[in-house]
Amino acid sequence: MAARRARKGGKRKGRKNLMPVFAGVAVITVMALVLGSGILKKGSSARGLVPTPDFSVADYRRDGSRFASSGNVYVFDGRVENIETIGNARVVSISIANNPDERLPLLVPSHANLRVNLTRGDRFIFETTCRTGRTDDGKQVKGVLIVKNVETR
Repeated sequence: MAARRARKGGKRKGRKNLMPVFAGVAVITVMALVLGSGILKKGSSARGLVPTPDFSVADYRRDGSRFASSGNVYVFDGRVENIETIGNARVVSISIANNPDERLPLLVPSHANLRVNLTRGDRFIFETTCRTGRTDDGKQVKGVLIVKNVETR
């Protein structure tokens, strides 16, 4: 009889040791579901970019330097109007919804690893960072919109 009690106690002890394992699996499953659903994703990710409301191209052209403070991020839903190559980089001119007559120049650096083919006449969502740069002769240029990411529309 003593042997039987020992076995039953052994089984119960084994079940008690499995409880932390089941709890750990449950926590990991919940975390995977939360991360997979996008609840904890950053707002700057490629998916779900929201265009910057009421961006004035005329104000930007007049005084681009005030847009350059601390690397502001802007998102534009725009149609590609023109593409120019400068060295290894490209300058893409786009028209945006609230300023259809104005063209907004965006710099696409040569090291940008875009997963889309920018073509004239197509619409894209551009995520940009506004920076200060220098021309070839060393003059400072403030308010350059540099493309970080592009998403097809």
